[in-house]
Amino acid sequence: MSAAPEDLGLSSERLEAALSLLRERVDSGFVPGAVVAVFRRGRLVRLAPYGYRDPETLSLPVETDTTFLIASLTKPIVVAGAVLLLQQGKLCLDQPAAHVIPEFGAQGKQGVTIRHLMTHTSGLPDQLPQSPELRRRQAPKDDFVRAVCELAPLFQPGSQVSYQSMGILILGEIIERLTGMELRDYLQQRLFLPLGMDSSVLGMPPTGLEHSALCLPLRLPPESRDVGDDFNTIYWRDFGAPWGGLHSTAADLSRFLGHVLGDLPGPLSPAARRAMVRDQLAGMPGVRSEEGLSRRWGLGFMLGAAYFGDLVSPDTFGHVGSTGTMYWADPDSRLGCVLLTNQPQLLRDESGRSEHFLPRFSNALAAAIERW
Repeated sequence: MSAAPEDLGLSSERLEAALSLLRERVDSGFVPGAVVAVFRRGRLVRLAPYGYRDPETLSLPVETDTTFLIASLTKPIVVAGAVLLLQQGKLCLDQPAAHVIPEFGAQGKQGVTIRHLMTHTSGLPDQLPQSPELRRRQAPKDDFVRAVCELAPLFQPGSQVSYQSMGILILGEIIERLTGMELRDYLQQRLFLPLGMDSSVLGMPPTGLEHSALCLPLRLPPESRDVGDDFNTIYWRDFGAPWGGLHSTAADLSRFLGHVLGDLPGPLSPAARRAMVRDQLAGMPGVRSEEGLSRRWGLGFMLGAAYFGDLVSPDTFGHVGSTGTMYWADPDSRLGCVLLTNQPQLLRDESGRSEHFLPRFSNALAAAIERW
């Protein structure tokens, strides 16, 4: 359900000024296409498309229901799927992952817990050393899981914070083993359908790609293990990486965030939602205090990160993605934003310099609040 900005205590003038920052990036040609959703108290106040789905031909306009590969915005959603198992009594946060995946306990990983996987404190790497080779031969997900199980942790689990996509991969494998369902089917049935997220899918089959935005290639150094120029390949789009393979729309993701805020009904209990947005590092004595203060994590969510601006509350939760995506929601103001683009270099300007676009954009959105 949508509402006029003033009905929800927002200034239309300031909201349009905020959106003009994005429009300028599209008009300049730097961002080929984008969709932004702004919501408050569970109601959309703006859903606006800009630019083109295909950055090469500039012939297919972005529409409000265009799907985007949202990259790491996937992570909190997979975590939410695991939290559903917590509230059913099938998992607990301090349970070792090896209790569900026995082979994962090899090489000193027997102490890695579910909480570690959800908070980037597991000691697992972000990407596998052999990731480029696995992708070149279009390996199945089981090959990635097997390779992670054979790794030794980079540090004692729970002693440091180090961003780890492979921890979310293992979390997805745990969901599959406990439920007997493919992760994409589990999320569809247990999370997306109850929330009315009708356009969201983990792994896009080729038949759906004609309605999706294509990404500009992200050229990375040869030594990089991450995705580079294969964002648009049929293999990677359909792979359904638990750490970054979700396709979704701005409206769908607004429903997810609105549910976590407690403004929309859905499958997560109030206790589960509170746990997801509570600082989980505060209870880890092994994490260095300065690291815990500067890099705060809930369950899957970044908390109060600099990406979300200076005018949102410290309890703001969200995530950013390498395909040029961001979402956040502020529990204090009940304001939230979803920004989906097909420009992987969104954090930088045309010359490659950091330009702090995302926090500047968020600041301008937060400034639209006139009434709390």
